[in-house]
Amino acid sequence: MAQTIALPLPGIEHGKRILASVVETRARDGPESTWVSVPIDNEDLSRGFKDISFQQLNNAANHAARWLSEHLPATSEPFQCFAYAGPKDFRYPILAVAAAKIQKVMVLPSPLVTAEAQLRILENKRCTVYLRPSSMASQVDAILREAPHIQAVEVPEIDEFMREDEAVPYIYGKTWEEGKDNPWLVFHTSGTTGYPKPVTYTHSMMTFPDIAASLPDVELGYIHQYAYRRWYTPVPSLHFVGTVMTLGMPTFLHMITVVGPPVPPSAEIITKTLQYGQVEGALLPPALIDVLCQTSPGLDALRQLKFVHYAGAPLSKKTGDQLASHVRIVPCIGSTEAGGYFTKVHDHRDAWDYISFQDYAGAVFEKRLDDLYELVFSRRPGDSPQQIFKLYPDIDRFETKDLWTEHPVHKGLWKIIGRTDDYVYLSHADGLHASLLEPEIEAHSRVRSALIGGHGRPAPVLIVELFSTEEGETQEELVSSLQPYIEKVNARVHDCVRLSTERVIIAAEEKPFIRTIKGSVARMQTLGLYEDEIGALFS
Repeated sequence: MAQTIALPLPGIEHGKRILASVVETRARDGPESTWVSVPIDNEDLSRGFKDISFQQLNNAANHAARWLSEHLPATSEPFQCFAYAGPKDFRYPILAVAAAKIQKVMVLPSPLVTAEAQLRILENKRCTVYLRPSSMASQVDAILREAPHIQAVEVPEIDEFMREDEAVPYIYGKTWEEGKDNPWLVFHTSGTTGYPKPVTYTHSMMTFPDIAASLPDVELGYIHQYAYRRWYTPVPSLHFVGTVMTLGMPTFLHMITVVGPPVPPSAEIITKTLQYGQVEGALLPPALIDVLCQTSPGLDALRQLKFVHYAGAPLSKKTGDQLASHVRIVPCIGSTEAGGYFTKVHDHRDAWDYISFQDYAGAVFEKRLDDLYELVFSRRPGDSPQQIFKLYPDIDRFETKDLWTEHPVHKGLWKIIGRTDDYVYLSHADGLHASLLEPEIEAHSRVRSALIGGHGRPAPVLIVELFSTEEGETQEELVSSLQPYIEKVNARVHDCVRLSTERVIIAAEEKPFIRTIKGSVARMQTLGLYEDEIGALFS
């Protein structure tokens, strides 16, 4: 097992600290302590990386707090909401800390969801101000065309907040007990099965890393893999995981976030960032891990790390097996509503995609079908750290709708394999769990993603998205190459729900699968995108 850092940290009362206060404390007591590390030259990563300190973060947040105080509409309403969307830069964490300092609530809509979905989120939170930089003016203004009551306000460039001159201090003045239940940030669900749902995070909910470090069985969890280490992630801060990695882990656990250049993360850029940023661990979407493993430099860079964590979707067995004997792989599982799950590390390299839960998670597996179990959270007595029951205080159990299967040999280890709403009901009342079978198709080296649909039809339909098409290759040749993988699926299902090469749709390049902000396929939306093609198969 890779060497880990002992938690809890000396002299720290983990789990009862508000992030904005800790930022201020670290800026005061250790002004040179590192927050993040950025490239010296975005065009030449071999020149190395330079550190940005907590003093610089706190000063930038003070500049931003003053700007917010001057530009947000005056209101007597407590915890006034404002939305923000911008490019992937430090304005996200700076504005977040600034919002905490002046008791505002920052709503984080993803630019990747539809205008209608964004407006639903804003209306739900009674948000009447949408902040955006000039580079996002056209996108945001197009969204607000149908909502004239929402005011667009232009945010300064990042340099305006990162100025060296000392800002007027804005101090977060509440104790833990006074501020823990105050709202702070609003994330939203990915919208895999419908419209994204806003979830308001209080200050206590954003202490997930600190709470994990406070648990009696902390040595069994993976949280200590982050403490005092250098980590890279391309996950944006508009997502809960991204904010945890850019603010939560560095502030509470002294992790240093290594940031790549401000361009889309290609395999080459990630490889160089890992190499020249002296990165020890990376939290990546599985799709990027797949891409990295397709290049020798990328595969080598991942194998040189101590930890590879993945989130947002399953990692293919082929990719995981390439890495498991070289680096510790950890599936990071959670949800916007329940937060990060309290899971344990284990030493079974052949079960890298399986996890078990710490006692305080309150995880119970309830049998649903054959060897499939639904994860249910049960409220534990006392002041439980379970986030789901902070969000829904009137319930004692929460059904996640996630389906899991237990490892056949290593009992007590579980793997998530789909959702209860992934079931495809066919017109003859039989059906199949699509998410259990799609990985068989995705084992094909050319297949990026596979979806099984056909809801209400007499037979299932397979839709395949390729990494790329080869010049001169015919549809028949593509479908023929899928035959062995289709046969593997059919060996696992009843005759009445078998797949057929006659019901295969190859996704067009101009109609790529719709993806959530986590990078996973938005199942129902993508099936809807191909509804005409599905219907044509049965006409």
